Amino acid sequence: MKSLLIKTAIACLLSTSLLFSQNYVNYNLNSMVIQGEASGGNLISDDLGLGLGIGYDFPFANPRLEFALKLDYLWINTDFIQNNDPEINFMSGSINHFSATGGLNIYLNSSHNLANLYQPFRPYGYFLTGLVLQQNNLTGSSNFNLDLVNGTIIVPLLEIGGGYKVRINPHWSFNMVLGFRSTFSDDMDGIVGRTGNPDILGIVRIGVSKKI
Repeated sequence: MKSLLIKTAIACLLSTSLLFSQNYVNYNLNSMVIQGEASGGNLISDDLGLGLGIGYDFPFANPRLEFALKLDYLWINTDFIQNNDPEINFMSGSINHFSATGGLNIYLNSSHNLANLYQPFRPYGYFLTGLVLQQNNLTGSSNFNLDLVNGTIIVPLLEIGGGYKVRINPHWSFNMVLGFRSTFSDDMDGIVGRTGNPDILGIVRIGVSKKI
């Protein structure tokens, strides 16, 4: 009995050590688009954001599961042209989009044991929740007849998506993520919402992950 307890304790210590040795720091280049008022009706837009992100992933309980923490920044150049007017009316400006999120990565590999951590190709789904701080600096032409949202916005965030990690060597991995964000607000594109439908934000992260 004593021998069994000692073996169990050693196995738990080794498992814990292996799990904690698989913590990763992620360095990403980000891009994002906003699907808001500009996506339909009589408005045309090309809201593309570019930025940087950093994240920290660490497994718990099961090698298929990972806590994920992320900090992201995106700078978005936005412009809207309302084309149903004989005279051109438009809005243009910039958006600074900061977010802090936490959630869970769920790996889709069939293995449920520690060997899962060492597979070279690791697809996963994820969900994140957190907060967005967004600063809008927007101006409209004198005949632009939609209300603008300027200044600072702080709203909750939900993000779901999927990703793929490819091991380069024992210390580095290549990481790709495609996600969809909702802040449950119709004002994220800088225009006061008229539809009542929340703006959808699509985000792509491409970067590398380093084991620490």
